[in-house]
This record gives sequence, C-alpha cells and structure tokens, in this order.
Amino acid sequence: MSLEQSLEQAKEPQPQPPSAAKPPKSNEKAGILRFFREMGSALAMALIAIVYVIQAFQIPTGSMEDSLLVGDFLLGLKFVYGAPIVPFSQELGIKRRFPAVTKPKPGDVVIFRYPGTDKKDYIKRMVAGPGDVIEIIGNTTLVVNGANIKLPPRGKYTGGNRADPRITNFAPLYIPAKGDILTPDTMPVREFLFFKNLVHQENPTKKVRMHFDLYIDGELANNAVFNFNDVRVSLQDLQNGKLTFRNEMMRRTEVFDFNRFDDWTTLDYFLETIRKNFPGRDVSVRNTLFLGDARVDSYAVQFDNYFMIGDNRDNSLDSRYWGYLNRNFVKAKAFILYFSFDSSKPLWQLPMNIRWDRVGKLIRDWDGVQERNERVKF
Repeated sequence: MSLEQSLEQAKEPQPQPPSAAKPPKSNEKAGILRFFREMGSALAMALIAIVYVIQAFQIPTGSMEDSLLVGDFLLGLKFVYGAPIVPFSQELGIKRRFPAVTKPKPGDVVIFRYPGTDKKDYIKRMVAGPGDVIEIIGNTTLVVNGANIKLPPRGKYTGGNRADPRITNFAPLYIPAKGDILTPDTMPVREFLFFKNLVHQENPTKKVRMHFDLYIDGELANNAVFNFNDVRVSLQDLQNGKLTFRNEMMRRTEVFDFNRFDDWTTLDYFLETIRKNFPGRDVSVRNTLFLGDARVDSYAVQFDNYFMIGDNRDNSLDSRYWGYLNRNFVKAKAFILYFSFDSSKPLWQLPMNIRWDRVGKLIRDWDGVQERNERVKF
C-alpha cells in the first residue's frame, strides 16, 4: 500500500464499536425480585430458628449466681425439649409439640414461662422430676428420693432475705407425673396453691380460681368476724376472690386476691391468722378450686412436672414458693453464653465492662450426685 493510499484510508471515518445497550427494564425487575426473594428466604430461616431452634435470654437477677451472673446473655435450645408446633401456642392453650430430643433431666438449666402472675421468662435449675419426692432440711440440705443433692460448684448460700422456716425446712413434697389423679379438697395450703398453679399451666386460656370456707366446730362460719392486720373482717367479705379492707394502722387500703397468690407462705399466713382468732375451737379452712365455672373434685394431670431452684439458694423465687413447673410451660434448655456485660461499672470504662472470660462458655448441667471434677469449669 502506497503512502497516498494510507493517508486516504486514515481520512475515511472508522467504524465505531457498538455502544453499550441499556439493560431492559425486565432485567431490573428481575434483580429486584431476586433481592427480595433472597432477603425473604434469609428472614424466614431466621424466624424459623427463633421460633423453633434458639431462644436468646438475658439474666436479669442474681437468682442463679454465681453459675450465671446478672448481665449474662445466653442462647437456649428450644428443639431439645420439643418446640411447640404452633408458635407462641402455650398462651393459646395449644399443647402439641415437635418430638423432643430429650426430656428435662435433674441438673438441667431450663428457661420457662413463669407459672404465676408475672408472664416473664424465668431461668432456674431443675432438681427433681415427675414422681420424685423432694425435701429441704435446715436450708442447706436438699434431699431427693432420700439422696442428698450437692450444691453446684458455683452455687451459694448467702444467708439472705428468704429465711422463712417453712422454706428452710421444706416438708417432703411429691412431684406429680403425667396421669396422676389429684384431689384438691384434702390438700394442705402449700399443695393446694401448687395444684392451682399446675392447673393454670395446663389450661392457660381458662379461668382458674380458688375458694375458701371457714368451719368452726364443724359448722360453716364464713360470716364469723376475725381480726386481720387490726381490721375486723370475715370471709363473707370476699368478692370475686378478693378481700378488700382498710388498714387504719398503715392508713391504706389493702387487697388480698386469693387468685393472684404466687407464694404459698403468704396464703398460709393469712389462713393461720384466721385460726388464731378462735383459740380452743376446732377451726378448719376448706379449699375448693374452680376451672371455669366447674368445681374441680379430681384432676388428671396432663403433663409431667418439675421442681426448679436457683443456684443462689437464699435469693431465688422458685418452686419452693410457687410450686411445680409444668411441661407445658418449659421453653428451652440453656446452652451457651454469647455475651456478658457488667452494668455495675460505669459506661466510660468500656470495654472493661465486658466479661470477656465468660463469652462462649457452655452452661453446664449438674445433677448434684456426681463428685465435683476440678477440671470442669463453670
């Protein structure tokens, strides 16, 4: 090719590469749909995990010290005990669950819905199960089926604020099992309140209420007047299970709601006060339980029951006060600590507030029978 031909060819316009075509709108829509589909799948998997697999829980009180500390954050495994098939169905009275890997065993740390008036989740250690007999002697000796149960390695007695002799010397108690037939009319106050809480847990959507009748020398005497907190009242003053009166000494109105008692010692104190008003007389208080509008003369237990105690034995509101934990209210088995924060230190000390040595620690079972192995660290 000559020089002239090369120059002429250079002057000719060269073909331009095709410009990048704009993506069609259909591709944009497909990308958006794909994003939401993937995001939805991730959210669905997370929701399934939260509902059926794992529950996050924070320790709000010192009832499990020093095994678990205030400010510990932990994960509980729901599937181990069998998660409810219908989410949040315990409150709806739907009791069907997926098959459990195992039943709660003595020594397990269990997350559960509180069986009394407080609807929060609690965490305690199970020390006795269905068919067991539990007893506490002198506050520090826990006996199950005749065997002494040792305190967990980080459990403690502090000589704290729960020194009621009815608790420190807890009389033998049988833990009901599924299929047992219970008759409340002959129960002492403690077993009667525990029974009332059991029926509530198995029938959460129905009204469960208590009724008491005063008998003096074998005769019904609900209209008999007695002295309570320096006020003259009678059981006839009960309206819908509530005894309302004016305490002039304290200058306030007090309400005793029989149906909201969680602590049997309070109820026992009230009924014992009535008996003391009639010295030398044959005084008895007969109790009745109503499920809905029907009086309960006998009751077939639907689920196994458990006895729960905090590792901080002198500072724990547990089964010694409110009774059995029913299988229907069990939620999860405590598994691992994923975070721990000491709120007693000022925030400006971050990250020193974080208990780094507790992060990732497994929550150990302790059946109380085994000898302590110094290599096992709680």
